[in-house]
Amino acid sequence: MKDIRVALWGFGAMGSGIGHMIASKKGLRLSGVCDVNDLLIGKEAYRYLGIERGEREPVIITDKIEDVICKDRCDIAILSTDSFVATQLDKIMFCLDRGVPVISTAEEMAWPWAQHPDLAERIDNKAKTRGVAVLGTGINPGFVLDYLILALTGTCRDVRSIEARRVNDLSPFGRAVMEEQGVGLTKSAFQEKMALGELAGHVGFPESIGMISSGMGVQIDDIEQTREAIYTSADRKAPHGEAKAGEVAGIRQQAFGRTPDGHTFIHLDHPQQILPEKGGDKTGDYLTIHADGYDINVSIVPETPGGIGTIAMVVNMIPHVLKAQPGLRSMLDLPVPRAILGSFADELKRGDKKRRKKGDEVIVSEIIIRSGNRVHQVPEDTQRVPLIALTKGHLLDERADVGDEVRIKTLTGRTIRGTLTSRPISPQYDFGEVSPELRAVHRQVREILFGGEEHV
Repeated sequence: MKDIRVALWGFGAMGSGIGHMIASKKGLRLSGVCDVNDLLIGKEAYRYLGIERGEREPVIITDKIEDVICKDRCDIAILSTDSFVATQLDKIMFCLDRGVPVISTAEEMAWPWAQHPDLAERIDNKAKTRGVAVLGTGINPGFVLDYLILALTGTCRDVRSIEARRVNDLSPFGRAVMEEQGVGLTKSAFQEKMALGELAGHVGFPESIGMISSGMGVQIDDIEQTREAIYTSADRKAPHGEAKAGEVAGIRQQAFGRTPDGHTFIHLDHPQQILPEKGGDKTGDYLTIHADGYDINVSIVPETPGGIGTIAMVVNMIPHVLKAQPGLRSMLDLPVPRAILGSFADELKRGDKKRRKKGDEVIVSEIIIRSGNRVHQVPEDTQRVPLIALTKGHLLDERADVGDEVRIKTLTGRTIRGTLTSRPISPQYDFGEVSPELRAVHRQVREILFGGEEHV
């Protein structure tokens, strides 16, 4: 089974961490890296990561994304550039236009329907048109304060309310995070920056509440979010930030998801600060589900690592996204996340019980013309995808799985080498997704012919 080719868009702390994990796994291959940082452009990715390249092809970091995201050069793209749907939309669409599935680390992409249903619909429509899937995931949102909670509720007959608290230490993060969380600000400076909207706090509470409520079938009519400074009574010093007694050590952000009758069904609490133990707080993830007559209490101490956890979630979900139904997906749509310690490429065969053997009639694909080499007369969107030939014949290899490079003999006696597909031998046709444009034409025609929809 050939390796899964992964393209990275964004090679900062998160993107480079993802690249490092990909390089350490079987069945994955780094196919390209794009970043706009002048200090990275032109560097060889493996050397930058401090990894022996061995027999792997060199990967030169570039700022030209069209050289990285291309269907015949990568199997999937990982975007780790933004936190918000609106700022990442064009990048997602760029990948989808080229028929490349996407995994995004943007917090809002974990449940984009929460705040951007119109943009989510655009992404979903484009992904379905191109026949690929899009997923947003991470550690929070994406797992600790939503997916993990949902998994625990699977043991409950009924749930009255949910409380979850994640206490994490900001100390390992860089100066940019310290500034976003207000570390070291005085009370007056904090209030001023809050009023100007210059402090980020936590991004993702509406998304986590949206995932939980949708997964459980609970109607949430109102989501209230609050932010308050965490003032320290003792000096705290981290590698990239410092807060003296009386100054801000971080931000406590809370969210309350209420049902139509005003009942708080979900309460999420996320105090982020440097050295929380200095204030008497132990880092950890603390989950409580008030069930039917009993409580389920789960504590993970110390907290699930944010950076490492997000990196692992993204990489471990790669095979699941490649096998997913086309469209905008969430963690609710895909198999349970798990560490993949074997070959990632082999995971693509999971569930496909039919191993092909010599003599079986199969269909293989082969790239005839790569994208970028198409003649200029064809439309631009056609130029962006490779020309692929599908050929039917009988398998010459003793045994093979979907994705393997194989040889077949056609009915005319030719021997063809290509990639074994899972396509059925018998043609299967449908009329595809309903086109909004045809609906509009339908209404216009009825208006012209009959004077409106109400006439028959």
